[in-house]
Amino acid sequence: MTKISVLVVDDSAFMRKLISDFLSEDSRIEIIGTARNGKDCIDKLKVLKPDVITMDVEMPLLNGIDALKIIMKNAPVPVIMLSSTTKEGAENTIVAMQNGAIDFIAKPSGAISLDLHKIKEELIQKIISASKVNRKQLVKLTNDKYLSTTKAESYSKIELHENKQQVNKSLVKWNQASKKLICIGTSTGGPRALQNVLTKLPANIDAGILIVQHMPAGFTKSLATRLDSLCMISVK
Repeated sequence: MTKISVLVVDDSAFMRKLISDFLSEDSRIEIIGTARNGKDCIDKLKVLKPDVITMDVEMPLLNGIDALKIIMKNAPVPVIMLSSTTKEGAENTIVAMQNGAIDFIAKPSGAISLDLHKIKEELIQKIISASKVNRKQLVKLTNDKYLSTTKAESYSKIELHENKQQVNKSLVKWNQASKKLICIGTSTGGPRALQNVLTKLPANIDAGILIVQHMPAGFTKSLATRLDSLCMISVK
């Protein structure tokens, strides 16, 4: 069985050792290297060519978000971010997701988490899921024309008109007399998928939308705020 090769990126030597050790305990995963910051990661990426990268968000010289942007532009690889549960950490993590990260893990107790074993199984499962991502799809999502920072930038007037026409054509088939409810459930890779779907919905869609996203407490507000800034519909 071919193992999933992983590059572990964190500015803490202790965290690099801890993450590497418990990932190595899984027979499906092989740690092929570690990096101490974003710059070191990019240098090693060219040589090691890992299947998946785990990357800390906050690092010196080149942080996780800026490193992620370079990776997705030059040599896209599935990346799982490790983040603190602070408000700033949550906001940075959502930005990382919009810039190409497949998923993220919240460190249980800050940058240096002695209790990292609590998220061991979750991280392993997300690495396995990330390794199955189609690289071509990763590039497509990264370059998606709807990746932007404000509602005004998300759509031109022409795009708004065309998008509403396309969706409204499909709405004709709905039973106009009954109320509508759209339910969306997501897990790994969900935030990026949600952006890809929700930004294409018109403001006048005649249905309520309920979303279930597997995500730690404290991160959902940042995700909703980000999506609300990108979408024509209101997200909260």
